[in-house]
Amino acid sequence: MRNVRYNRNKYSKAKIITGGRITGFHKRIAILICVLIAVLALIMLFNVTSSAKNTYNYDTYYTNVLIDNGDTLWDIAKDNYSVEYGDFNDYIDEIRSLNHLSSDKIHAGGYLVIPTIH
Repeated sequence: MRNVRYNRNKYSKAKIITGGRITGFHKRIAILICVLIAVLALIMLFNVTSSAKNTYNYDTYYTNVLIDNGDTLWDIAKDNYSVEYGDFNDYIDEIRSLNHLSSDKIHAGGYLVIPTIH
């Protein structure tokens, strides 16, 4: 037989104290919580979305563009952008990444690698 004591204080009803042991009910709750955490982890693991920019089978080509006086990154991107690529801001970010740019500042006489989808 378990060593069960009742503890009373003036703020609550009787509390059952089991001497530090986990009761059967609490074990079931703990197991249920562990199973739920495992299921959520599996859902998150298998719910990985693709980071591809387009969902169709388009070929991406890369071209070098000479930067002329007065050109901006946005103007060059606008001239080479196509709807199949997706969001225009993502396209700008891709150009920045390809050319190791931390800002939109470009210099005349340089070249930019520009992705195009065909």
